[in-house]
Amino acid sequence: MTLDFHRPALPIQCLIPLLVVNLFIINLGLSIASYPATKLMQDIICKHHLGFTFDNLLPESQCHDRAVQRELNIVEIGAAVSETVAGALVSLPLGMLADRIGRVPILALSILSLFLSESYFLLICWRWRDIPLRAIWGSGAIILLGGGRGVAEAMVFTSISDVIPESKRATCFQWVVAAVFSAALLGPLIARPLTEISIWRPLCISLGLVALGGIILVTLMPETLHNHDSLAQIGEDTPIIRSNHHYDNDDDSIYETPMASTKSTFKALFRRPALYLLPGAILTMPAVSTQHGILMRLMPIQFDWPLSRAALLLSLNAAVILLTLLVILPLVSYALYKRTSASALQRDRILARASVILFVLGSFFLMMVNEASLIIIGVVLSGLGSGVPTLCRTLLVALIGKHKTGSVFGMIAAGEVLGILACELIIGPLFDIGLGTWLGLPFCLGLVIAVLTCSLTWLVRRVD
Repeated sequence: MTLDFHRPALPIQCLIPLLVVNLFIINLGLSIASYPATKLMQDIICKHHLGFTFDNLLPESQCHDRAVQRELNIVEIGAAVSETVAGALVSLPLGMLADRIGRVPILALSILSLFLSESYFLLICWRWRDIPLRAIWGSGAIILLGGGRGVAEAMVFTSISDVIPESKRATCFQWVVAAVFSAALLGPLIARPLTEISIWRPLCISLGLVALGGIILVTLMPETLHNHDSLAQIGEDTPIIRSNHHYDNDDDSIYETPMASTKSTFKALFRRPALYLLPGAILTMPAVSTQHGILMRLMPIQFDWPLSRAALLLSLNAAVILLTLLVILPLVSYALYKRTSASALQRDRILARASVILFVLGSFFLMMVNEASLIIIGVVLSGLGSGVPTLCRTLLVALIGKHKTGSVFGMIAAGEVLGILACELIIGPLFDIGLGTWLGLPFCLGLVIAVLTCSLTWLVRRVD
């Protein structure tokens, strides 16, 4: 049963442009807030540490003390863990619910939870003299409403899988990811001049962009549940390639009870070769995002960079990811199409194998914390390996079957937030230890994850 809202929804053919534009708007808002939020929290902690109560920001050089950085690490990791646990608790139930009532209602809840958690953060920072900064940890309770960013991402990928044929799905996934990283590229560049005017200006603009993008998306997005084949005839020039691992009674799976459908999906995910693709689909982004969060705080300590300059590393990574997703991967895929007889899914498998090698190299160079140039190389190589999660998810959807996409992406979202939780709980303390020993210590976990992902992805022999 799909929940039917009276909305001026656009035709299903407009789904991809609508998603790309509004995901860009929402993620631009989140990206603009990243650098000023860290700067504001560091300043508040520094003022508490020094006993100051005025509003003007302190020079960043006064806030590089180990006690300040340790408390900033505790506050950021605590907030991230709180939100991650909340997202993990609701991702799977919301994914199952999306297969019953529709994608749009769940997407609306996830964006609302994002907006409310951002508002809560601003309130705590605004009342910093009266409310302890660690109260930010309570944002996890708000994320329970809709799952936050992880569930929103899952609903977007689910909607695309509902209506886009397998031979074109990876390209659509990459366009969506490109929209996200375009926002990540521009966010720090926009935030820097705005922060010089007022620390609150980029944070308020960020909140407004999340609200604007969410309202437009939820109002105009067409419901894709029960529209699996809507776009199959539009621009389709190759037959849909079905997996030998699909259930023979795939059409009958529509009539499974929710519990039976979830159990069968869960079993399929933990069956080879799908099992080998799970680390690439689930752990890649948590490892990269957690490492880059640490990196933005490491560069000021290690090389005396201002936070605004360190945030530009995130823009560099986003620029390389855009180049990879929009130019390099499509060109390589086209070359394979012209020069080989490989199917679309076989080409995705080849690209996934190449991407995980670059992911390993990038993680290795990020450990070289004594040279800024080697860290920059690591950031670039990580960006070149950015195709891993989308390619692995494309292969997973092909292996499991189109009628279970909501459950599949719900499970992936749950797994990803658990991966983020594990990375934060490990990398955070490692960074704290590294403040007194070796600052490359937290990046060791990223290298371990990269090597594991690479090894398992290369075990996948065929997917069609």
